[in-house]
Amino acid sequence: ALDAFYFSFVTLTTIGYGDLYPTYTSTKFCFGAFFLVGFGVIAFCLGASLASCGGGNPADPPQTFITSGHVWKFLDNGSNQGTAWRQNGFDDSSWSQGPSELGYGDDGEGSGTTLSYGPSNSNKYATTYFRTDVDIPDPSRFLRFTLRLKYDDAAAVYLGGAEIIRTPNLSANATYNQYATSTTSSEESWFDYTIPISSFHPGTNSIAVEIHQGSGTSSDMRMDMILRGETTAGGAGGGDNVSNPIHFNEPAKLRARANSNGTGEWSALNEALFTINTEPAAPGNLVIAEMHYHPTNPGTAAESAVSADRDDYEFLEFLNIGSRNIDLTGVRFNEGVNFTFPDNTVLAPGARLLLLRNHLAYEARYGSLPSVQWFEYTGRLSNDGEAVIILGSNLEPILDFTYNDQLPWPTAADGAGPSLVLVNPSDDPDHGQAANWTASRNPGGSPGTTEPTGVDYDSWAATSNVQGGPNDDDDHDTISNFMEFLHGSRPDTAGDAPGLQVSAQRLEVNGEEGDYLVITYQKNLNALATLTIELSSDLITWNSGSNLTELLTQVDNGNGTATVTVRLKNPVRIPSRSFARLRGE
Repeated sequence: ALDAFYFSFVTLTTIGYGDLYPTYTSTKFCFGAFFLVGFGVIAFCLGASLASCGGGNPADPPQTFITSGHVWKFLDNGSNQGTAWRQNGFDDSSWSQGPSELGYGDDGEGSGTTLSYGPSNSNKYATTYFRTDVDIPDPSRFLRFTLRLKYDDAAAVYLGGAEIIRTPNLSANATYNQYATSTTSSEESWFDYTIPISSFHPGTNSIAVEIHQGSGTSSDMRMDMILRGETTAGGAGGGDNVSNPIHFNEPAKLRARANSNGTGEWSALNEALFTINTEPAAPGNLVIAEMHYHPTNPGTAAESAVSADRDDYEFLEFLNIGSRNIDLTGVRFNEGVNFTFPDNTVLAPGARLLLLRNHLAYEARYGSLPSVQWFEYTGRLSNDGEAVIILGSNLEPILDFTYNDQLPWPTAADGAGPSLVLVNPSDDPDHGQAANWTASRNPGGSPGTTEPTGVDYDSWAATSNVQGGPNDDDDHDTISNFMEFLHGSRPDTAGDAPGLQVSAQRLEVNGEEGDYLVITYQKNLNALATLTIELSSDLITWNSGSNLTELLTQVDNGNGTATVTVRLKNPVRIPSRSFARLRGE
């Protein structure tokens, strides 16, 4: 927001090639307009809009009386206000107030003030009322007034109690509980109306607006207004030519300069970053979705030509799992590699960002740099595992965990090719738990993109030449085709069938020895389905759940399958009867 203020003030006070104050009247108006926009961004930080402007009347410039961000009184309780609310002098002191744009919806409506639609989402209030006063000391100095209105779905506007605008989809004398006759096709557009100067009187003028919904189930509503006194007839160089605003719905860098109609000269170019709907990086909105801490050695001539150091092929991938843009300015590593995010680094919701040790090595192995943001760090990730601590700009930890290259961590990520991928990153899993990481499906991982999805049964069956259905057993090895899919075994070769191994082993757990039931099975790493262990003591009642077992190892077999070994969380008494089976879903 402060950048917006700096842009507004510095850029447009240097219009005349470095002048400390604009020379021409037209550029003074541009300065004023942009200054107000910058101030609006500071005040609300919810959205930004800029309008272009041409040359003004040197003797008497135009004047804007109402613009986006103007504070309105409003009543959103669904009540019947009759007609008195439209008049000058109406007592609206009990009404709520807030800056425009006013409304509600899920696409930016109500970016200034969010309104109520009532207690029922399927029976929203038909009418919402708005009022404001505008002081115009001498309307006669203007040629006319331009009123720009944004509405959804229908509107009527009153000036001093007299109707001056009624949209075509609102019936005459529409009552408070009457909906619009149709919806608005251009909900985000501005509609321009010319208001004669005779409609205003010197001093305070009351403007009242009623917005009618299209129906009780309509999802959104909005109202915004711009009122401007014009001093030229328009056309080439007319100062009253105002373009549609430029709306920023996401962080954007704006570059702008101004042109003098008198000399044809352009001002110096300036730029500013507008960070819209942004929050600081913090626990809960930022994760490391993938890290390649122990890449393989260079395997091609192109890679060897760039670097023979395998560590140069490291990368870390960050992911914004929040619902808002996050500002990474000043976020830094306290343990791990050496890196501090530069100013104005903003990551959109769902967006990824890469940190590379050597971008030339990255290009040699993966091809062109990804379209996501990327930076280079110094130092290197430990091949043996280490602590990774990332601090926010307030020096409070955002992420603090230790990874390892030993079991139960995925050992395939330790120099065998795959990277380390966070499982279900949108759930903000604990980075320090080995079970929340897996080896990537592809060698080298998937930097800057989502980890590739697996394969479903139908696709597998088609490529594996399966003849029967999921419950059939093509190779007569007592394992159904569907379970062959889950195990990653061949459905046409009986000798390829993986066996479920169950044994009792003496293990030390938390410093104490005990006899535990240990179960080993093979799973297809690419299967879009699950294998679940079920336990029983009588072959009648079967139980399952993560609270019953503890992962011991998961060894990548290098062929798209892994050998998984778990133990029961509680020791068993020997002799005793315990049964285990695998359920596929």
